[in-house]
Amino acid sequence: MQQKPSALPLIGVLHRSNIVPLTESEVRFEIDMCIGCDRCMRACPLPLSSQVNIADLNLATISDEIAPHVVRFTQECVMCGSCVPVCPVNNHRDLLMLSLKQRLGIAWDRHVDMARVLEYLPSGWDLARLLARLREQPMFVNPHQVPDNYLKHMLVSSKLLTLVPGSPIIQERTYGREIYFILDGRFVISTLGPHGEDMPVAMLGRGEFAGERGMLTGQQRGATVRARTAATVLEVPEQVIQRMMEVVPSVRDYFESLNDIRSIEAILQRMSLFQGVAKPDLHWLAGKMQFRTYERNAQLFTASEQHQPARETLHIILDGFVKVARVASGTIPGEMHERIIAYRQHGDYFAGGLDMLGDGKAVTATAINRVRVAEMKREDLLIILSRYPEVNQRFLHRLQEYRVMADAAQTFIGSRDLLQRTTSQVLAEAGARAGLRALVGGGVVEGTEVLVIDLDKCVHCDKCEEACERRHGHSRMNRKGMVIGNISVATACRHCQDPVCLLCSRAGIARMSSGEVYITESCIGCGICAERCPYDNISIISLEEEKDSTPSTWSRFMRFFTQGMGKEYGKRQLPMVNQMAAPGPLASHDGHGAIAEIRKKLAIKCDLCAGYSNQACVQACPTGAAFRVQPTQFFGTTEDILQQRTS
Repeated sequence: MQQKPSALPLIGVLHRSNIVPLTESEVRFEIDMCIGCDRCMRACPLPLSSQVNIADLNLATISDEIAPHVVRFTQECVMCGSCVPVCPVNNHRDLLMLSLKQRLGIAWDRHVDMARVLEYLPSGWDLARLLARLREQPMFVNPHQVPDNYLKHMLVSSKLLTLVPGSPIIQERTYGREIYFILDGRFVISTLGPHGEDMPVAMLGRGEFAGERGMLTGQQRGATVRARTAATVLEVPEQVIQRMMEVVPSVRDYFESLNDIRSIEAILQRMSLFQGVAKPDLHWLAGKMQFRTYERNAQLFTASEQHQPARETLHIILDGFVKVARVASGTIPGEMHERIIAYRQHGDYFAGGLDMLGDGKAVTATAINRVRVAEMKREDLLIILSRYPEVNQRFLHRLQEYRVMADAAQTFIGSRDLLQRTTSQVLAEAGARAGLRALVGGGVVEGTEVLVIDLDKCVHCDKCEEACERRHGHSRMNRKGMVIGNISVATACRHCQDPVCLLCSRAGIARMSSGEVYITESCIGCGICAERCPYDNISIISLEEEKDSTPSTWSRFMRFFTQGMGKEYGKRQLPMVNQMAAPGPLASHDGHGAIAEIRKKLAIKCDLCAGYSNQACVQACPTGAAFRVQPTQFFGTTEDILQQRTS
């Protein structure tokens, strides 16, 4: 067996981007150590693992004898690592699976059955015409980079929509990660005006697309896209286009570059600093910028000399939150502690590694969540400053604003109602800084629906948790969480603006257009979403344990009298949104997919009681202490938070 280079694309393992494949000698050593106990297969969450034994996998890994069911199992493996901790000889079964994946190559290179697509083609369309229209899209134009077979695989996992005039494909202020390729017809893009009226801003036609920003960032749709004529579009789910971008990196590069340019142009146009600068100059400036992405807790730069960017570089935040801090000496000699100066967000900027407070001292900037930054070089900025002297004046004026924000970063943080009912001495300065760190640094402000509890009203009866358990079979929340003033932020899904848990190659977790993040019928309980959630708000349950622990009739009878049955009670169902869920777009359509097989595990999380007329936790609270809030409305926007003061 020839050793495969590690540069091969690791399709479907984005959650383990730093993984290092085994060498040929390491593969043989691991297999020689295997004792054939099959514990790894019993721990594997894939339903198909019940039909595969370890001997089949070992043989396939070191020979050319690969049975069809092993091929399918290998392609479905999500590299979750569940097989590793149970091995009695400490084998790296996940890395052995990676080796087998690389030997099999990319699944999209194989034959694809187009029968289902051809059956539902519009009148007058055939496969050749469909592929030709897709080739009109700029990212698919090169057949050497994007073979026809890749387009066919994308087609069978997508929806071909025929629309009448007036039909919307994207609604402003909703969530969605699908992308739409226009194959025929024309569409109008509009945004809501100040009085709620539609304001047309652009037109789209054949060979163009819509929805790329939502697909890349998960943010709310910024405009409505509606058919102006009869039209035909291809609706591609996020997981499918993500798979295409994995297989063909040039497709990812195209979308990210386009989104970067559009995002920075929109920000530059809104920034007061660049008001009055002509659009051609802003477009030129956007094209000269470099873009960088930082994952959660990564440092953009540090106060140390060796990690400082050029002091004249301008950094503009496109997405996410950034913490700005300095390291100061403590009361004990030699003790150092972090002093937070401010939190920065979308649309804010830095000058090099300076905090722009006027003292010229360097700072450390750390990403709180996933952050995208545009960097403007000194020479490009100087060209704009020379053409527009008023921009330079605004830049200097910004120094004073940062001084105000630095002062506000150490003031009281709490709800507006709490501010009105308390005095200026409610929280000490240290407590106020801790509250600020919890709200922004703890990720509360990036949520869209947060369960909070007023501790002045809470009687610690746990009725909220019990109601959640009665409705869903398991409680999806814990009333205990971070405390800010008299408000406790419960441990429950916050339905973040940019949910990192949505990176699921099987489409086992998805988002409704209204914003609720929920578990779909495609979930296998691999735990990748739970691992990625930074707030521990997703749990994994074993369905076999559920079956063994089903309560008897007598215990259910007694539970009725001890815990009652209120409006929050619903029929017991699988812990997912059954009435709204659907098989994932990458699931098989041959009747042998994940839905047709027996599941072993499932992920559970709060979905805001989707499908019910109320939320069980809120409904069951006897004192009205529990309620859901949108953080930016309850606590204020990030800018409001930084500027709130006690009076």
